[in-house]
Amino acid sequence: MSPVTARFRRRATAPAPAAEGDFRRFWWAGTTDALGTQTSGLALPLLLLALGSSPAAVGMVAGVSAGCGMLTGPFAAVLADRGARKAVMVSAALVAAGAVAFVAVSALLGDPPLWQLFAAVVVERTATSCQSAAAAGTVAVLVPESRYPWAVSRIQAGEQAGLVAGPVLGGVLFQLGRWLPFLADAVSYVVSALCVASMRSDLRPRRGGAAEPGRPSPAGGGFAAAGRGFLRELGAGAAFVRREPFLRFVVLWSAVMSLLLAALSYGTIFTLQGAGAAGGPVGAVLATAGAAGLAGALLAPRLARALPGPRLVVTVSWLLVAPAAGLALTTRVWACALLFGVISLLLPAAAVVLQSRAIEVTPQELQSRTGTVLATATGLAAAAGPVAAGGVDGAAGTGGTALSCAAAFAVLALWSTRRAPGVLGKEAA
Repeated sequence: MSPVTARFRRRATAPAPAAEGDFRRFWWAGTTDALGTQTSGLALPLLLLALGSSPAAVGMVAGVSAGCGMLTGPFAAVLADRGARKAVMVSAALVAAGAVAFVAVSALLGDPPLWQLFAAVVVERTATSCQSAAAAGTVAVLVPESRYPWAVSRIQAGEQAGLVAGPVLGGVLFQLGRWLPFLADAVSYVVSALCVASMRSDLRPRRGGAAEPGRPSPAGGGFAAAGRGFLRELGAGAAFVRREPFLRFVVLWSAVMSLLLAALSYGTIFTLQGAGAAGGPVGAVLATAGAAGLAGALLAPRLARALPGPRLVVTVSWLLVAPAAGLALTTRVWACALLFGVISLLLPAAAVVLQSRAIEVTPQELQSRTGTVLATATGLAAAAGPVAAGGVDGAAGTGGTALSCAAAFAVLALWSTRRAPGVLGKEAA
């Protein structure tokens, strides 16, 4: 354990009296948001394909828009760590609601041009990135340290519940009207904003149990001094990650995993679409994966107690290779659902171990910025996934994306086998 980690672990803080009810509101906000995101997430590539876009263009729209959105997260994280966490979350959710509602109206009125959809999706992804950055420190404020694994697993379970219902709902709504999934997503953002706005706890970072007030601007130097101060705050999260070997491991492992899962997801959609599957069966595949992920998230705390952290992360990394390779060998809906389900069942256990430990070792006044470093890395990697899937699909054809991902999973497992015992063992000591 590094001296920095040890110092901040000793800085225990108690949650506010209203924290338990506010965690439920926070959970509902995230779960509703996840449901809407998964509903429109399936519909977006289907809409673009229906408008005549190629798989490569679909991947480019999804990937580039997500990448552009991720660039704004660090700025929102600074504001959140300064004390504006709730305001950023609420405002960002409402902006995202407006952007997705615009897509719904455009799809209802006719065939919107690609640039128009791209612009709206960029706005929505930007707002979502700000919302996620601000939310990153909420668990540390509301939940005692001993319950971090429980809280992380419950949040993951809510997200996976969205994966279960969202794709099915998106596929059904798309068949009824291609604008309906986007309307549902807009409503989910509004509900999320209302849940966060109703939270009564003080969500500002705490030092020694007291909420830290917003930092005033420097007394002298004007805008130049304020700008330099903001830039220092902007880089504080990245500097902390660089000093912590465990956090460096989490960033790289999570980023690679996000890229591969996004590529597999879009590659599966392209494969099933090419085999003639309609929106409903495609949604059912993703819903099955979501159900397996939900079960995995609920089981994750128990698995984390049963296996040491390093062994669990390494085991999960190796077990993902075989089902990814299997996706390269089939175009059957049931087989894709089964194999994707295995991947989704295994992954949450490792994710809960890594995420709960990351919250534990990070001081509250850096939670949003450090969390945003992780979210930006994984988000940019996930943004590259659809682009990679579209490119590989065009070059290698059906199964090429899954086969490439299986090889990458094997490389990640080899690296984890060498690195995880050192960094996880050290942090657990």
